[in-house]
Amino acid sequence: MIRWFAALFFLGGPLAAQEYIVTDGPLSDADFYGVVSCGARPGSTCDQPLVRWTKPTVTVTFAPIPPAYPDELAKEMSDKLDVSISQINGSAAGLNLQRVSKSQNADVLLYLQAIRAGDPIRGTRNPDLNGVPIGAAHVQIFWDDDHSITEAAIVFAADIPIDQAGPIMLEELTQSMGLMTDIRNPYYETRSVFSEDSNSVQKLGVQDRAALARHYPEH
Repeated sequence: MIRWFAALFFLGGPLAAQEYIVTDGPLSDADFYGVVSCGARPGSTCDQPLVRWTKPTVTVTFAPIPPAYPDELAKEMSDKLDVSISQINGSAAGLNLQRVSKSQNADVLLYLQAIRAGDPIRGTRNPDLNGVPIGAAHVQIFWDDDHSITEAAIVFAADIPIDQAGPIMLEELTQSMGLMTDIRNPYYETRSVFSEDSNSVQKLGVQDRAALARHYPEH
């Protein structure tokens, strides 16, 4: 039976269960990984199952983009997708994320939707997404009984500030790799894409890269 987990990631938006963990100060690599990979509070056990892609190659592409979506933002999202893929692949030796053309089916499907923060998602192929209120972005992953991710979908709103397109793309794509929980902690606001209260981190932080490497070790 297919199982699924969905979460919203947007400052001030509606909260989903286990969206973030509140911590204080720098975490050890093990505690940081526990938070982002399975919602484990430091010193505690996992609150969510550990899930990951087990395919040799994980493909990603954009769904058809509505004409009403801002052209400049769409171009920026496309450019930042390539940058994000490069960063993720450079951190995770056991993961091969590959962009494919829009004409191909993909494991991770990105929707640029002509909606604003607070609007319900509409017009996707995924009935579990349609009708859900969006913040800046919404990511949803599905997995099977072996905790292998089978598909993922990410929706991006049309009113994302251009200067936040890169950080938001990087965060959402990284989270679609199975690292679904954010961290609310001032220490990480300039250090991690998993910061709940910041959309300013342009590159994977040291502990972001360590978490990806641990989640996808070299085969």
